[in-house]
Amino acid sequence: MFANAGSACALIAGLPAAARAARAVADAGLARCAIMIADGSEPDEVTRAETQRLVADGEPEWLKGCECGEALPSAPTLLIPGEWLVPAEAIRALLVGGAGRGGGMVLAPCPGDPDALAALGKPEAAASYSLAARRIVTSTAKPGDGIVSRHLNRPVSQAISRQLLRFGAIRPGHATMITALLAVVMFAALLSGTTGGLIGGALLFQAASIFDGVDGEIARATFRATPQGARLDSLVDAFTNLACIGGVALNLYFQGESAAALAGAAGLALLASGLATIAWGNRGRPGGLTFNAVKEHFSARGSALLTVLTWLTSRDFFALAGALLILAGFAPLAMYALAVVASGWLVVVLAVTMRHST
Repeated sequence: MFANAGSACALIAGLPAAARAARAVADAGLARCAIMIADGSEPDEVTRAETQRLVADGEPEWLKGCECGEALPSAPTLLIPGEWLVPAEAIRALLVGGAGRGGGMVLAPCPGDPDALAALGKPEAAASYSLAARRIVTSTAKPGDGIVSRHLNRPVSQAISRQLLRFGAIRPGHATMITALLAVVMFAALLSGTTGGLIGGALLFQAASIFDGVDGEIARATFRATPQGARLDSLVDAFTNLACIGGVALNLYFQGESAAALAGAAGLALLASGLATIAWGNRGRPGGLTFNAVKEHFSARGSALLTVLTWLTSRDFFALAGALLILAGFAPLAMYALAVVASGWLVVVLAVTMRHST
C-alpha cells in the first residue's frame, strides 16, 4: 500500500517505487500481488509499464483506496507499506515467521510505529527513498572487483550512477556510449604527438576506466542486464585499451622514442592476440567476447596469490599505474612494462583457452 500515486511513482535508483515493490514480492515467491494507492490517485504509464516489465507473470492489480478492504482475501495476506521498500528476503522471513498474524492477515512491521495499519502509506516514509537508492547502487559492486576498482573506481562510478539514475530515461547503453566517446577523445589527444596530449590521454584513459563501471551499475540497479549489453561493454573495453596503447606508442614515436614505441606496438599486438583468443574460445556462448574471462577464471579458485596477481594485471590497476607513470614522465617505462605483462597474460590466456576447449 502506498499513500498516493506520487510516492508509488517516485524514482528509486532509476525505477518507480511501485515497480521495485512488486519485483520484491515476485522474487519472494508470492502468488499474487496487488498495489493499493490509499488516496485513490492513479499511477502514470511509466510506472505501470516498468511494473509489468519487472514482474514475469504479468502486471499486478492496481487498487484504489476504496477497493482495498474488499480486495483482501480471507486467506493469510501480507500487507506491506510500499514506502518502506521491503526487500524480498525480508518478505520471505515475514512469511516464515508469521509476524503480525490476525484475522487472516499478515502485516509487515513498520519501523518506528507499533501499529502497522496506522503506519501504512504515511507520506514521511518516503524520506527513506534516498537511503534505499544509495543501498541499491552500492549493491551493484562486483565481488571480483580489483583493489583499485574497489577503493577508487567503484566509489566514483557509483556516485556518478546515483546521479544519472535520477533520470528515468537513463539506460545502460547511454553510459557505454559515453565511455566510447571518452576513448575517442583520448585517442585524438594522444595522436597530437605532444607531451600535453600524452598527459591528457592518460587522464582520459583513467576517466574511461572509472566510467566503464557505470553501465553495469545502471543495468544491475534497474534489472536491465543483458548478454548483448555485456558484449557491447566488453567491445568498448577492448577498443579503449587498444586505442590507449596504440595512441601512447604513436605519441612516443612522434616524440622520437622509437624503442619505447616499438615495445608499445609489441604489447598492443600481444594484447590483441589475447583478446582474439578469448573471443575464439567464447564463440557460441551467450556472453560473447568477455575481457575479464581469464581474471574471473583465476579469481574463482580462491587462491590469495592468484587473487593478487589478477588484481595487478587487471585493467583498472594498469590504467591507474600507467597514468601515474606518464604523469611522472616515465611513459617509455610504461610501454616496456606493458610488453612484459602482455606476454605473460597471453601465455595464460592460451593455456586457459586450451584447457576449456578440451
